[in-house]
Amino acid sequence: MKRFLKLVVGISTWSGKLTAFILWPGVAVLVYEIVARYLFNAPTIWAHGTTQRLFAVYYMLSGAYVSLTKSHVCMDLIYGHFSPRGKAILNMISGVLFFAFVGVLLWQGIGFAKDSLRWLEPDNTPFRAPLYPVKMMVPLGAFLIILQELANFLQDLIFVVTGRKYEF
Repeated sequence: MKRFLKLVVGISTWSGKLTAFILWPGVAVLVYEIVARYLFNAPTIWAHGTTQRLFAVYYMLSGAYVSLTKSHVCMDLIYGHFSPRGKAILNMISGVLFFAFVGVLLWQGIGFAKDSLRWLEPDNTPFRAPLYPVKMMVPLGAFLIILQELANFLQDLIFVVTGRKYEF
């Protein structure tokens, strides 16, 4: 189990660091569009859709890293009043609900991506950029999140049972 947890943490760390680089081209395209549109009165047909797709990929693939670093939103007003073991139990309960949600996202995302890839789906703008690479990130991102949440769940389970924190 230790090897599995280390592998998942490595994948989540790697995906988070890799995904961080997607921000820079997205920002560059946005700056280019702003300069072209407002300084030269020459808007592009491709910049808006390109940044949407880059940030969609960023959003989907950064989820596992966010889960690893526990950087997601938490209701500290309630959560903060629990003991460490109580927090771990709450994490496990919410984890089950989370698995249901992301499991549906994975299941539906596979069909969504498969159909898009089958038709080599382009967007509906004059630029006709391919959508299927972005749609394939939905099930990939969901899978990575499930892996990391499973590792988090196991870490909390170990803590609830033994009373000792399991560090990755």
